[in-house]
Amino acid sequence: MPRKRGQRSSTSAFPWMALVLVPMLTAATLITSAAPAAEPPTHIHQIGKFRVRYQTTGQHAIAPDDRNRNNIPDQAEDILTQVMAAHLLFVEVLGFPDPFQTERFRSATVLDIRIRSKEEMKSNGKAFDELQHSKDGDWIGVQVASSIHATANLTPAHELFHLIQYGTSYFKNSWFAEGTARWSERALGTGALGPATKLFIWPLSPEQAEAVFNASYDASTQFWNPLAARLDPTGVIPDSPALQRLQAMRYTDGSPVLKDLKLTGWAFIRDVIIELGKADDTAFSELGYDRWSEANQFSRQNNAFILTAVEQVVRRQENTAPPQSGRGAGAPNPGGS
Repeated sequence: MPRKRGQRSSTSAFPWMALVLVPMLTAATLITSAAPAAEPPTHIHQIGKFRVRYQTTGQHAIAPDDRNRNNIPDQAEDILTQVMAAHLLFVEVLGFPDPFQTERFRSATVLDIRIRSKEEMKSNGKAFDELQHSKDGDWIGVQVASSIHATANLTPAHELFHLIQYGTSYFKNSWFAEGTARWSERALGTGALGPATKLFIWPLSPEQAEAVFNASYDASTQFWNPLAARLDPTGVIPDSPALQRLQAMRYTDGSPVLKDLKLTGWAFIRDVIIELGKADDTAFSELGYDRWSEANQFSRQNNAFILTAVEQVVRRQENTAPPQSGRGAGAPNPGGS
């Protein structure tokens, strides 16, 4: 504290004190200004356009197990495998928009998966809705918690599905984004469809619609899964050379990545996402947005446009025969919004 005018310094009467205090203060300064511990080295495992970044020591360390002794931890290898398998299934087998080909993400050359501690992330996974830039080029990416093991958890595939959504449409309303991403987890998992309540009225009444708009992950149970079951009673993944490649994919423990050939409503969900790539242009114009800010992407005003797009897809699919193939079926694969 600065001393008042005329106040004597407490050390001036005792010169020896200054000699003692100065080294002590200097030592304290050195301790408090010491550089933080260096970040542990980050390792990269990349196959084609897909890469995973991970650490083996420190806060973000993953499990060291390496069954196949290829010097890549199984946890990192399995997470990368699941993301690659999900991309193969949704894009090449079922004809969903490829994030790499959409207008929003087409300059990306890599899909990056970064493994971080759950303590830092506060969740199991996260997908970035913006194109990422670095000196090595543009990329799209997700983060996965270091607590996730792909052989028992479908978070990596869930986050890949968000990139499909983000590349095609700017809408991020949770009942759509999280509801359909939760539906997507059955794609590589066991069973054709998750839990579904019964839709008593279709189209929805205003009260029912409001309840759906307020939902998040549970919108899969309340809305998406019931409509998927209504439109696709068989729920079969169509055969193709791409499917055969997918069926050959294995985790490091030898178990298949694709658990069965069942996925109810895949053509319905695919066509909704494609339709939303056009509906967001309409919303942008009619709602007077000047840009797709985070607030606009989550705006409740988007809900009516999303629901209208869903109703249009339902009408089309109810008036046509069930789809017989994946890529190329239904609406064309767009270049984004």
